[in-house]
Amino acid sequence: MNTKHNQPLDLNTLQQVLNFVEADAPRDDWARVLMAIKSEFGDSARDIAQEWSATASNFNVKDFLSTWKSINAAGRVTIGTLIHQAKANGWTPEPISNSDRKRLDRERKQRQAENAKRAELEAQQITKQHQSASEQAYRMIESAKTAPANHPYLQRKQIDAHGILYGAVLSYGNALIIPIYGTQKPFIGEVQNVQIINAKGNKYFLKGGKKSGGYYPIQWVGGAAIVICEGFATGATLAEHYTPFHSVICAFDAGNMLPVAKAFRAQYPTAQIIIAGDNDRFTKHGKPSDKNAGIEAATKAARWIDGALMIPEFKDYEQGSDWNDRYLLDAQKVVKHG
Repeated sequence: MNTKHNQPLDLNTLQQVLNFVEADAPRDDWARVLMAIKSEFGDSARDIAQEWSATASNFNVKDFLSTWKSINAAGRVTIGTLIHQAKANGWTPEPISNSDRKRLDRERKQRQAENAKRAELEAQQITKQHQSASEQAYRMIESAKTAPANHPYLQRKQIDAHGILYGAVLSYGNALIIPIYGTQKPFIGEVQNVQIINAKGNKYFLKGGKKSGGYYPIQWVGGAAIVICEGFATGATLAEHYTPFHSVICAFDAGNMLPVAKAFRAQYPTAQIIIAGDNDRFTKHGKPSDKNAGIEAATKAARWIDGALMIPEFKDYEQGSDWNDRYLLDAQKVVKHG
């Protein structure tokens, strides 16, 4: 926070500031407010942040708690962001005495020191969890076999195995195992996690494992364009039908497309990179979605690395969101019409 323009705050003043900020806002804007609060006050302001969030029409306490927990108190969004927004909406800070200002400054510095210490301990714990998951992933891979072509998930998706593995893992006796290779330290080129897909198609990652920047190379064609997509079935479909002469990289989800794209752009600065996004037209409940997360994430990644973009198209009456869905729909039409 820039103290030349913003007086130091306490929790009482924070509540006043939040009266001038709308909680019923787009998720990204809402999350930025939480980031600003936690960067200044840490967990001491969680109850205030929750009370403010609860004024939104779509408030969900589980979503709030998980979002709050995921926020790094030492993040880049500071309380200055929140103050600027409140002032724009009419909040005016009350004058304070020099003694109160000095007291609040001391309290702020103490919170900053506590937040920094807490963040360091959390980072150390996360590093241990990542390393433990990586070691577990290697043990799974060592005891696994090559995935059979007749695995129910592969057959249902009408795709080949592309080198993924198969075995009894966790509580699943008939699971596909996909190694996730790292692009970030300390896992560059190493297996940092695995994705597990059971016979029903449910997907899991190892608890505590690192996913960011992780990828699986479905196929690699030296010197060819590089296609980066979300899921394995999507990537397999692209490799077999839509981009068979390109390298195809699976990033596992929309949020991981950008980190993976950045890593491949850094390693292959002159390569053509194509971001093959999902077309998330519906919510998980099957209703039309106001926000197309797949297209937004893919577009952001493509723009960031100066890459191309390809998105599957669907008729309004068609179900599906990714390239595997598009292929299966078209295959059904071929069979139906002979």
